[in-house]
Amino acid sequence: MAGGPTPDDDLDLQLPGNRRMPAARIEWRATTSGGPGGQHANKTASRVEVVVRIDELPLEPRERARLYERLASRITGAGELSVAAADDRSQHRNRRTALRRLERLIADALREQRRRVPTRESYGARLRGRASKQHNATRKQSRSWRPSDDD
Repeated sequence: MAGGPTPDDDLDLQLPGNRRMPAARIEWRATTSGGPGGQHANKTASRVEVVVRIDELPLEPRERARLYERLASRITGAGELSVAAADDRSQHRNRRTALRRLERLIADALREQRRRVPTRESYGARLRGRASKQHNATRKQSRSWRPSDDD
């Protein structure tokens, strides 16, 4: 058999920096979904939950620390991050949806936030500006000659 892509290749977890985690190392849980759908929703395990262990992700230590910091409320005590999808009636489509959500969640958490550039002038800068303006006005005022009432 040729070494071409396998059907599960598209279920690999794509991480930033062209890294991937094989689908075999991802835990998949399928349960019945809630909500409307009648008998189909009650009988079929179409809701999918994707679970990954943060420590097993191919990340650098600083990236792993950033994940733990930014996704603290979503990570279990065992260091697992999970995302679920029950949008579709198909388990297969829900698998892809959950995996894409997990990829987006991890990518957003790993993205470095830009430093805020203050756009408002500080109070001290405004005071210095006013003082400078007043100083210039006074200096220019003293240059002009005005006849006095006596002349």
